[in-house]
Amino acid sequence: MSAIGERVRNVRVSRGLTQVELARRAGISRQALGAIEAGLYQPSVTVALSLARELGETVESLFAAQDEEPCARIGVSWSDPEAASVPSGCKVALARVAGRVVAVPQPSARLCLSPAAGLADRVSPRRAAVATYWSRAEIDGTLLIAGCDPAVAILADWFARRRVPVTAVALRCSSSKALSILANGGVHIAGVHLRDPKSGEYNLSWVRNAIGRKPLVMVNFARWELGLAVTAGNPLNIRGFADLLRPRIRIVNREKGSGARLALDEALSELTVEGQRIIGYTRELPGHLEVAQAIASAQADAGVTIRVAAEAYGLAFIPLRHERYDLVVFRDESESGPVKAMFDALNSRRFAREVSQLCGYDTSEMGKELARINC
Repeated sequence: MSAIGERVRNVRVSRGLTQVELARRAGISRQALGAIEAGLYQPSVTVALSLARELGETVESLFAAQDEEPCARIGVSWSDPEAASVPSGCKVALARVAGRVVAVPQPSARLCLSPAAGLADRVSPRRAAVATYWSRAEIDGTLLIAGCDPAVAILADWFARRRVPVTAVALRCSSSKALSILANGGVHIAGVHLRDPKSGEYNLSWVRNAIGRKPLVMVNFARWELGLAVTAGNPLNIRGFADLLRPRIRIVNREKGSGARLALDEALSELTVEGQRIIGYTRELPGHLEVAQAIASAQADAGVTIRVAAEAYGLAFIPLRHERYDLVVFRDESESGPVKAMFDALNSRRFAREVSQLCGYDTSEMGKELARINC
């Protein structure tokens, strides 16, 4: 019997519980509990949390080996409380933002297993406890970026290949939502591509309205093409937004507050067309890649997205306009390790070339400071 298995057995016996009773309470089989106590099975974090809870112990006291760092339990705030309706056992990413540790729910899988810093437990609308094996240095070295740019994966890969001790975690959401989360101290960076329909200027007026008077910096990431993605080969001969009104043509949309949704609504307004007349207008997806995937899988015929997403799924693309995608960061976070590492990447010509070649973005102004608000 291993030391861990012996501890579990001794605590169980001291509580007057049989293997059958404890297994039932913890939601596992008696055979699994027997294997744990015999040292033949290392429980998952979810099972460890459940057993510790039923035995009135901490995960650390039951399962931490003597020769390894214990799993710590830390208090965190949700990065976005409105989207934090998650169950115990949900995977989360962790980072320190404005002096506090914040958690971002992570999907269990997105075609591959999703890495995570720990599992949420004792969940409430604004707070949670998280069982994590990450050290403070690893949490402090995590960069949280809210926005809709799929190229965050390239930034994360850049850090990994250069052994930069920073982990980039994306919180996928609309530009407006990204600014809202940034304003509430939930992320380090907000990525935005929001056009002012009156002036044609990008981002600054939206940033001012969302952030208020707190000092911030806005730098350019890239320019990209926004347009209509349609089925490969464009068998329905869709040429523009007016064609979306044709019978039986289905679209997928982005959520309110996204740059793609604003572009669609502007185009329909110019045509004096109400969106509700278009099949699929109310079906909202959370990102550019999701829009492209829905079209590629024949769930829709068209949708507004960026060229890199359309090309990733082999779709035809009808360009609408070039847009500027900028990154917004509070001044008091600009000197933190993760943010400085990101700025170093943005000022690397090699990184700019990689993004340009892999995504088809215009990165000629990548890293250029576009605004500094000193209120």
